[in-house]
Amino acid sequence: MPVHNEIVVCNSGEELRVCPACGYDYGFHTSFIRVIAGKDSPVKSTREVYRVILICPECGARYDVGWRVTFTGSEPGVVRTTGHQVSTV
Repeated sequence: MPVHNEIVVCNSGEELRVCPACGYDYGFHTSFIRVIAGKDSPVKSTREVYRVILICPECGARYDVGWRVTFTGSEPGVVRTTGHQVSTV
């Protein structure tokens, strides 16, 4: 199964269970891509922040619904990104 190179940014709404590309309706796998904080990034932080990417197990389409996480320290945390600020939830 080929992996789609493009990551589609989308809104999860109330539930994102069905793949918009192929109609697969049993949910998604997840992967994590490290966000590189830089001048073009909305994330300004000294800790490592990762984008949560949803991957359709049927067609390989990839989606970014805006979720960000950090795995620093002993407890994983969810990171809220709004504009140019990062806060841990």
